[in-house]
Amino acid sequence: MNAGTGMFNTIFICNWFNREAKEIWSDLNMLQSWLDVEAALASVQAELGMIPVDAALVIAQKADASLFDLNEIAEGVKATMHPLVPFLSQFEAICGKEAGAYIHWGATSQNIIDAGGVLQLRKSHELMMKGLDAVLEQLAALADKTKDMPQAGRTHGQHALPITFGFKVAAWHEEVRHHRERLTQATRDAFVICMGGAVGTFASMEGKGRAVQDLMAQALGLSSPVVPVRTSCDGLSTYVCLLGLMGATFEKIAQEIIFLQRTEIDEAQEGFHYGKIGSSTMPQKRNPQLAMIIVGIAQMLRSRMGLVGMSTVRMNEGHMSQELIMSLLLPEVSIFTISIVEKMEQLIGGLKVNADRMLDNLNATGGLILSESVMLELARYIGRPAAHHAIYNATLTCVARGISFEKAIRDELAGQQLPDELDLKSLLVPQSYLGEAQDCVERELRYSTPERSSTT
Repeated sequence: MNAGTGMFNTIFICNWFNREAKEIWSDLNMLQSWLDVEAALASVQAELGMIPVDAALVIAQKADASLFDLNEIAEGVKATMHPLVPFLSQFEAICGKEAGAYIHWGATSQNIIDAGGVLQLRKSHELMMKGLDAVLEQLAALADKTKDMPQAGRTHGQHALPITFGFKVAAWHEEVRHHRERLTQATRDAFVICMGGAVGTFASMEGKGRAVQDLMAQALGLSSPVVPVRTSCDGLSTYVCLLGLMGATFEKIAQEIIFLQRTEIDEAQEGFHYGKIGSSTMPQKRNPQLAMIIVGIAQMLRSRMGLVGMSTVRMNEGHMSQELIMSLLLPEVSIFTISIVEKMEQLIGGLKVNADRMLDNLNATGGLILSESVMLELARYIGRPAAHHAIYNATLTCVARGISFEKAIRDELAGQQLPDELDLKSLLVPQSYLGEAQDCVERELRYSTPERSSTT
């Protein structure tokens, strides 16, 4: 697949997608990945005495994609309806008759295509991990900066209890950290090379198939499976599914920022620069464009996850239909994921947090957000059921009559003798009911800040 076509290349949205990721999946780099596999195959076969050493040296020397005519290969693919044979024919001509005779010795086309795709995926993985580290660093800095900044915590879109903004960000950090850890673990089973030949039995490898595969895996930095049958792609499928799950987390973060940037809420805004335009007709608009792009790409990424299952269900010992799905899927999901990570780094790095607005919104209900705090303290004296009933009635009165929550509570409990220890004013201060929010932030930041860990 040429990642430079279609939505990835159109001038109108090409900047949505990471340039380096698109380059990794270009036709030229796909060709080079095949050549790297063919060169490694020839090298280890020469080492094992299966082909002449001189032939392997020529094959390695000529394994350079810049020597190939891509237009000629394209015409060959059209004529043969085979993605690899035209490439092999040209490679044989470039290497010459003697060395060319030993190219692709004992391998089947899918061995080369799959292994080449894994090499490209590994490059994408390295680029993605670099971006994830930057995102984690941005999130950690933001969580640390805002760990004491009170904000209304919301459930079901409604005020629930006070939190701090840093607490919210620390939760994002933990999720992203977990995704990074899972993806790192998944590479062992995903980044494999299968050189078992047509059906995976090493029948064409002169009894040295296991050694060929293991040595190639070592040379290319990949894993070597026990049974190299082409229909086994559970490890690769797991890795791709993890990309989809991480995309869901980034979509959630972006959606939260879109919510917080609403005019009526105005608690956070993505970065703005002169010249950035939100609307062609409404000059005042400052839309959360980065966040919306992340949501859009993340939804495209997640929409591909059903295809992963289709590709995993492969008939017999090889089937082109399902193999084709994965070959087409890898470039897309890789570019989507890296682009989301890149945009998330920009979004978090430029995020503006409005502490005053957070405090205004926190106090907007006149203390109702602290009903649990008052109820639990009152329950010490009159029991929880009675306390819940009293505070519930007070909340209704507060809303219906438009009076302060404190007065509504006092009116509700007017017939009862409140103990002197029940200090309603202090119970209705949001900062007094943050629980262990700050501690949660500190604990999460220890995972990314060594000096924090060393002091605990």
